[in-house]
Amino acid sequence: MTETVCYRHPDRPAGVRCQRCDRPICPACMNSASVGFQCPNCFNEGVKSVPRTRTSLGGIQRGNPQFVTIGLLVLNVLVFIAVRTGSSRVVNDLVLVPVLVDTEPWRLLTSAFTHVQIFHIFSNLFMLWQIGPILEQMLGRLRFLVLYLLSALGGSAAVWLLAAPGSATLGASGAVLGLVGALLVISRARGLDVTWILGYVAVTAVLSFLIPNISWQGHLGGFVVGAAVAWLFLQTTNRRRNKAHT
Repeated sequence: MTETVCYRHPDRPAGVRCQRCDRPICPACMNSASVGFQCPNCFNEGVKSVPRTRTSLGGIQRGNPQFVTIGLLVLNVLVFIAVRTGSSRVVNDLVLVPVLVDTEPWRLLTSAFTHVQIFHIFSNLFMLWQIGPILEQMLGRLRFLVLYLLSALGGSAAVWLLAAPGSATLGASGAVLGLVGALLVISRARGLDVTWILGYVAVTAVLSFLIPNISWQGHLGGFVVGAAVAWLFLQTTNRRRNKAHT
């Protein structure tokens, strides 16, 4: 009597047959399914066919709702370490100087990850950690990352257009204010209490004009872009829901 072998490993005896394709599989190829076992090919096809769970704002729901937030925190910290331990050229190559943007456009983004002072990076990353996971859970990883990067670029673009050509600007404040603007729009749309958000925006606006070397342009640009992106996400989600019910 010929022993049945695994169709994926001809040198191994098969223990069972796949419940979907009925081909013999060895213990190494057995994937537990709702009924019996499946081979890797059938199991992977089954996983692909399962509809992805979407977040409340249309993003793809993942297991860890803090993945992108943590990644952004780490990236900011790594750049901060590079700036503090490297030569002055490091920060000079990353900081946003409006007059240099035409020839060095990367500064619009790199400046949003660059900090020099400990209090500056701490205050920005503290707010990112406070509201980042909330928005990432509602939006999903991709939409949250898009929101953050567009807010950062919005803040930098406002500095580029409105600030003095030779001024130097850096920090994640524009991106963080974009998250605040997005949270404000989403919370208002859901009928939630936005008192603390309005208070934070008011205090930030006052400090932006009273304290020297704080870029009100970056704060304003990031906030407006973040709010606008959140509004677009809301409209897209509403259209998808309305289409599903028609």
